[in-house]
Amino acid sequence: MLEVSTRLRIIQVACSIFFCLTSAGVIFGYAALKPVLIKKGVYSDFCADDDEGWPECTAQDLRLNYMFTLSAVVTNTFALPIGILLDNVGPRNTSLLGAIFFALGNFLFGLEMVTSHIDTYFLGYVFLAIGGPMIFLSQFHLSNVFPKNSGLVLSLIVGAFDCSSFPYLIYRALDDKLNISIRAWFWGYLIIPALLVTQQLTIAPRVSYKQGDFEELAPTLSGPGLQSPRNPDSDYLDEEGALAGAMRRRSSARNSFGAGFSTKTSDRPVLDAPAHFDDPLMGAMADAPLRKQLTSSYFLLIVFFLCTYMGRINYEIQTVTSQLLYYLEDRDMANTIATAFTILLPVGGVVGIPIIGALLDRQGSGPTSIVVFFMGLGYGLLGIMPFAPAQLFAIGIFVILRPLMYTFMGDYTGRAFGFETFGTVYGLLNCIAGLSGLILRPVDLLVKGALAGNYTIPNIVGIVLGCISTALITWRIYKKPRGEIALLEDDGDDVFED
Repeated sequence: MLEVSTRLRIIQVACSIFFCLTSAGVIFGYAALKPVLIKKGVYSDFCADDDEGWPECTAQDLRLNYMFTLSAVVTNTFALPIGILLDNVGPRNTSLLGAIFFALGNFLFGLEMVTSHIDTYFLGYVFLAIGGPMIFLSQFHLSNVFPKNSGLVLSLIVGAFDCSSFPYLIYRALDDKLNISIRAWFWGYLIIPALLVTQQLTIAPRVSYKQGDFEELAPTLSGPGLQSPRNPDSDYLDEEGALAGAMRRRSSARNSFGAGFSTKTSDRPVLDAPAHFDDPLMGAMADAPLRKQLTSSYFLLIVFFLCTYMGRINYEIQTVTSQLLYYLEDRDMANTIATAFTILLPVGGVVGIPIIGALLDRQGSGPTSIVVFFMGLGYGLLGIMPFAPAQLFAIGIFVILRPLMYTFMGDYTGRAFGFETFGTVYGLLNCIAGLSGLILRPVDLLVKGALAGNYTIPNIVGIVLGCISTALITWRIYKKPRGEIALLEDDGDDVFED
């Protein structure tokens, strides 16, 4: 047992929430930051003198969008190496390294230097994309400080991440009134990593908190991929029910950075009382060797699903204003709805947590996948209609669909593959999906070039791929009977063979 006062533990959790709120996912505030960068003339040198689109010329827009695309790819592909780093050097050192990257990102962005050899806007945003998840993943072990409320602590940390796009929203609002320079904002923001370093060297825990470090212990679990450290030889304990309540909290905590969550049993957050329902996905591949897991249809289909939805989501974030202008043909209305989008994006993550949690805990993966299907379809169809109310409804669906998609994906992975290989499976999944995001660059070039700004064709392709990928995931969930372990035969059958 560790002797840490309740007061200090509360302060540690509060600090964790604060730093996640101010640093974990700031790059996803791009939709709010982009208008400011255009207003300040960032990349305006790329515009020709006779470009009628100035100050939002095509070349400038493409360059800004590529900055976000590349950073979004980096933040996902780095999840696996960051997770390995976290397991080896601990949360304090990972947080300190994250603070350094985050500080460098702000410093470089504030330099505002673009030459033929260096672009500090690009470098700065990429460094922010690396530092954010380092800081975020390092906070998960704090869920163990209050075992009976571990789910609440994780939800608060996740909620902070979902709201971490708000700093650039604040910057945009302040800039409209005070005309704050890019350098003043980003260099002034260096106070955040400085505070983080101070906190880590003073009141932050020196070692990772583990299950059992404090007196208020929750029930011990066992099952496929979830073996109890105190009773490794125990029988399976209500496998479906025990895992059901756990997966939602773990997967929502990971969001898009889940690969770094330690798979060591001693580091796992204590789980609340189990929910009770049958889920046909539960433990489907938990007893399979890693090679079988990674070549199974369970893995290949979730890769297809995540690549599709992550691409759709990130493309919407980077082009929301341009799309609204194209469909509504009213600049004032487009800017108004785009501003609403930047406000609702972090709010949707917070509001969606209890809704998503209840859906997964009470209904399971199958019904949740059906909800994702119809939300993805509804958001896509409404988003290509030339009516302001339809666009507002599309945004309302989008801001809930985004956290639902990430949480469902993590939940699916945990249920299907268990925890013994979770770090590798989930990390590889994020890396592949992150790299697939590079396709957004040629898509953007196509829209701005051959399609002459027409977003309908790529949007329809996204809708179709989204429907197909979600339908296949739903089929895969319901195809196998409950408890059946798929693809364990050594006869080399095709991975899609039943």
